Amino acid sequence: MSGRLKVNACLIAVLAVVFDQFWQLAKHQPALAQVNPFADDPYDAVGSFGVLLASFTALLSVIRAFRPYQSGEATGSQQLLLARGEYMTCLAVAVTLAADVVAILRFHSLWLDAPAGYALAALVGGMALFTAVMEWAIHHVAPAGQALSAQSARHGWIRWLSAFGISVVGALILAVYPESLTQIEGWELLTVVVGALILFATVWAWAMVISPSLEMPREDFLDDLTALYQWFKAHIGFFSVLLLPLEKALGSRLLHPLVNVLNPRHYPYSIPLVGLLIGACLALTEAIGDPGPASNLIHRFAIFAGLGCAGFLLGYAFLATPLALFRRDSREQR
Repeated sequence: MSGRLKVNACLIAVLAVVFDQFWQLAKHQPALAQVNPFADDPYDAVGSFGVLLASFTALLSVIRAFRPYQSGEATGSQQLLLARGEYMTCLAVAVTLAADVVAILRFHSLWLDAPAGYALAALVGGMALFTAVMEWAIHHVAPAGQALSAQSARHGWIRWLSAFGISVVGALILAVYPESLTQIEGWELLTVVVGALILFATVWAWAMVISPSLEMPREDFLDDLTALYQWFKAHIGFFSVLLLPLEKALGSRLLHPLVNVLNPRHYPYSIPLVGLLIGACLALTEAIGDPGPASNLIHRFAIFAGLGCAGFLLGYAFLATPLALFRRDSREQR
């Protein structure tokens, strides 16, 4: 990738980090938490999955910007794929901030006339301005961003209308969602899923406006990781021998069939297993941060793992193809 594209990937990574800190500050700083109207579901679900999505797409962009390519330089389709991931980071932040604004307007009595409330509103406005600056940077500096605009201009108004319609429906749901449902455990879990669905559907819809082509490139995310691993191995010199036991173990008769079964290129059913693993990690993080009563630990772990898996599957269903996460290999390639 060119130096300008690498700079843009770094800027997007900065955006994701700043967004994460903004979200954590708004939720956990005592004064702000008392007047935060978007700290409850479904707004909190939009923000929580928005932070995860922005972090992942930013990391994906950095990997694709800095990994080595076989031809020595990334092709046009690979540059477009990089720019699409960068735009999705911006979209994840923008959709979350839009949900926050809906909550701020709906529950204005919670924060209005409170000094911390005005500080929270200023934080949301500052985050929105920072996101707009980052989007402007990748759009006007990167050739790939300009190519995306040219590609988008060749498509009709149907995609714009669909994205606008999905956004309006999502905003209306957030504006009128009954507060009483969040007090019922079963409905509370559904509320989290509703928030995740609003986020991923809206990000997908606007991503299709910006970059509607879904042509799968020759390389996917696993190829990105492989190229990065090979580069790392080649640059650590003598210490590369420390990686040989791991490579031998993964290629052994014992582990190779398991690795092959879990390969999402070969078996799509491995995707829910990845979702459960991510959900379990989220549950463990929550348990460490807020242990709670030991009697409720298993119950809480199951809930967070299940919700994490459900959110992962929703995100995968909407964004796996646009982000070229995993291509499908034929039986002969297995």
